[in-house]
Amino acid sequence: VFDTVQTMPDETAVILYTSGTTGSPKGAELTHSNMVMNAVATRDMIQMNKDDVCLVVLPLFHSFGQTVLMNTGFCSGATITLLPRFAADAVLGIMQRDGVTIFAGVPTMYWGLLSYPDAEKYDLDKIRSTLRIAVSGGSALPVELLRNFEERFDVPILEGYGLSETSPVASFNQLGRPRKVGSIGQPLWLTDMRI
Repeated sequence: VFDTVQTMPDETAVILYTSGTTGSPKGAELTHSNMVMNAVATRDMIQMNKDDVCLVVLPLFHSFGQTVLMNTGFCSGATITLLPRFAADAVLGIMQRDGVTIFAGVPTMYWGLLSYPDAEKYDLDKIRSTLRIAVSGGSALPVELLRNFEERFDVPILEGYGLSETSPVASFNQLGRPRKVGSIGQPLWLTDMRI
């Protein structure tokens, strides 16, 4: 049994450790408001809803896995399938079995799916028929990798930019808007950016 504790939007909800640009781990304090608003903004950007099935293979101790997939999935009422560690055969099997509609990963995961030698043992047509969006973050996605994945799986990969301190999404290429492959997209609402 847990006691409910009253919290305020500006109080710390989680502390995620990041090495940032210095290499020394430091805690990024994210407020309840940070976490909720980033999940709501992400839900709206990728149009996640209760009919979606999200495959979560990113670590939940990281802001990408925790907010973009887990919290956004909770927020939208989507089905969440967890996979503790990336393996191309397991990902393809779950995509086929569960009818995954949303997949998010880092570039090495997309490379792993494209280069998996036994991919033909899976029903790629079935996977293509349900997978409606792919999201990439964590580092720059090579344009050739993006194009090859989109061609093989017939799904757009939307790229964005974020960091632990921004809960994580700061900017994103959005469905229904023009996108420039290799770009970080447009800032989230209520987000100011400058160069």
